Amino acid sequence: MEEIMGGLLGPLGLFYPLLIASVIIFVYALIKRSWILMLLSAILLYPDAWFFSGYPPFPWAKFVPLIQVVFAIIFYQMKRNKSKP
Repeated sequence: MEEIMGGLLGPLGLFYPLLIASVIIFVYALIKRSWILMLLSAILLYPDAWFFSGYPPFPWAKFVPLIQVVFAIIFYQMKRNKSKP
């Protein structure tokens, strides 16, 4: 796992692009209430959260994408309940 994250954030230089894309998709998913976009935002944020969790002051950072997963579950339940007659 460390090789994958190191490759994404190191030589490829995707730290800031992943962070910016995740924030933009998160805001758009909140506006549209889309559970798919919210999960995509969590997936994009995970490498950055994993990186920050390696520092001593932020060991909890790896759990930040779980907030987006919870939002995705809520949006999915809202959509499912709305589609039922």
